[in-house]
Amino acid sequence: MKPTTALLLLIAGLSTQAFGGEIATSVGKNTEAAVTTEKEESIYDKIWGLTTLYKNKENPIIQELALQGRIHLQYAYGDSDEGNYGTSDRPEEVTWGDEVEVRRWRLGLKSKLFNQFTLDGMINVSPDIDPFYDSIYDLRLIWSPNKNFNLGVGKRKANYFGLEQGISSNNILTVERSLLSNTLFAGELVGAWADGKAGNFLYGIGVYAAAEDDELDTFSAGEMIQVSLGYDYSEAVGAKKAFTKLEFQHSTDEGNAGGAGLFDNAISLNSTYENGRFGFYSDVLAGFGQGGQGDVFGVILMPAYYIVEEKLQAVLRYQFATGDSDSLRLQSRYERLAPDLTDGGRGEQYNAVYAGLNYYLYGHKLKFMGGVEYHNMDGGGDGGDFDGVTFLAAFRLSF
Repeated sequence: MKPTTALLLLIAGLSTQAFGGEIATSVGKNTEAAVTTEKEESIYDKIWGLTTLYKNKENPIIQELALQGRIHLQYAYGDSDEGNYGTSDRPEEVTWGDEVEVRRWRLGLKSKLFNQFTLDGMINVSPDIDPFYDSIYDLRLIWSPNKNFNLGVGKRKANYFGLEQGISSNNILTVERSLLSNTLFAGELVGAWADGKAGNFLYGIGVYAAAEDDELDTFSAGEMIQVSLGYDYSEAVGAKKAFTKLEFQHSTDEGNAGGAGLFDNAISLNSTYENGRFGFYSDVLAGFGQGGQGDVFGVILMPAYYIVEEKLQAVLRYQFATGDSDSLRLQSRYERLAPDLTDGGRGEQYNAVYAGLNYYLYGHKLKFMGGVEYHNMDGGGDGGDFDGVTFLAAFRLSF
């Protein structure tokens, strides 16, 4: 059976269970159900529970062993003044046919050891499963002596910088992250890090070998340093979540990992607010270029609202970015695929508006996403202008 066929059957089956479960709950209420205090385990709870291979809190050595992973699929079609583009233009090795892009496919294990340690890791799986193994995504050992402190070593996503990069790809509210967020992203790196909470203060610091590599041999370049300081004021304002972070990123070499290596220093001031059905997220970003890279500056504003509580969510995102000397560039995943694009999609000012809906079957662990985004790039005097709209649809499954 082809991967696409198997996955579509899985989606259909899970969706049927979701709708069927809701109907059964609504028509099956009775006196016994009304007095039940313990929440009944759903079909999803049972399915996801199968990923736990072993669990025993009394075992002094290993308390838990579980499977973990994610498969993220999506489709995109774009129309612009520089031509049409989309999923069918992506490389064959990352797609199933012409219509489905395997955005992320990862599998691994996670374990709890000696009541204080977590050892986990995931690999990237090749979309065509030939070969099955593609590369190491992460491999981490984390010591947590208490709930307010973590110390880790290994390979992981360097995520102490920026609003969107600080959120797992399982949980982001838009199909793709914003332009400037990706421009300043460091990648998955080998290093050491610590984070925690002291009262209402939040902190994190990470030091990484910054030559991004598919495996673990990444000590051939400079270093990437990230520092995050924040304050949690959720209790003061009576919200479920409310905090602001000031984050700093430093690259010692312009040849370092990802686009972040092109910037000597970068700063992010980001905030998160969630209360009831409403959420609001913001980020002010600046990157100071090194070598031939110019400086960049930008703002991200993103409100979200649950139209149907915990089920159907509307999301709006506005992003603005500006940069010196063509220091901005359209995102490579879709917009840069436009066939008539000039100057490689480079420009000096960028505006984009995203509007989307997310439908949650089992929280962020199983959801459908749809969105449309308008993008405009002012290429300056040497080409690079772009004006277009991208339509996106996505399926997200994680465990």
